[in-house]
Amino acid sequence: MKRHPIITFFVLTYALTWAIESPLVFLTDSVTATQGLVLVILASNVPSAVAIVLTAVVLGRGALRKLLGRLLIWHVNPIWYLVVFLGPVALTGGVVGLNALMGGPALSLGMSLLGIAIFFAISIFPGSALGEEIGWRGYVLPRLQSRMSALSAALLIAPIWALWHLPLWLTGEPGRTPTLYTGFLVSAFALSIIFTWVYNSTGGSLLMIVLLHATVNLPLTLVRDDLGPQATVPVLLYFGLLVVAAIVVVIVAGPKHLSRKRRKQVQEEQQAAESGVAAPGVAKPAPA
Repeated sequence: MKRHPIITFFVLTYALTWAIESPLVFLTDSVTATQGLVLVILASNVPSAVAIVLTAVVLGRGALRKLLGRLLIWHVNPIWYLVVFLGPVALTGGVVGLNALMGGPALSLGMSLLGIAIFFAISIFPGSALGEEIGWRGYVLPRLQSRMSALSAALLIAPIWALWHLPLWLTGEPGRTPTLYTGFLVSAFALSIIFTWVYNSTGGSLLMIVLLHATVNLPLTLVRDDLGPQATVPVLLYFGLLVVAAIVVVIVAGPKHLSRKRRKQVQEEQQAAESGVAAPGVAKPAPA
């Protein structure tokens, strides 16, 4: 674990998640809706749980406090709150316009504003936003950025992140089609870039990433619930606009740091190891 922290994370995260979700794929007819929901919630929290345990075991309480402390970084430039909350709204507006031009079905919220607020809160926790991002962006991303550019790190995480979701696309549920999974895979690259941009630009705020994860997922869920089989085109349009947004981010922020004003966020103990000086109270770690 100490010598290969990133590989250890990937192996444990995949093994535990896929083991939990395997009944959804192989025992579909035997799993009730409630049981399925419990399994999905448990699996969606595996990345963060693994990151917390590995950090505590390998690097100690001090490193764990730093990792979890990133969830409390809320004092950022207000523009990032606009990006987090209004960015997905703007993309959704673009989808509505393009869908109308293409003669697609009318799009609506599908639930009341109160219902949306409740669903948004649940999607943060116990949903996947908080359950994933301590792992992907809090644990993995800074370690990768210690040895490569921010863009390279984002692109490396993307396919591993997307493939981790694969069992949910093999359950036979309506809307889980190969076409949409292909779009989802492409969108994972775009989202990984956008998430890295926000993470680096806010000084490594996991709070901003968790909120952004939830706001990005919200329109997709509402559209799928509202339109069912007719949701394919609007969802693909949404994925496409995410790709456009990611390209703009790379051009404007630059590939090295994916941030105009801040350096990429790296794992502090890894920096110390590369400079030959161990961080205070932390043993010098070996590379992944």
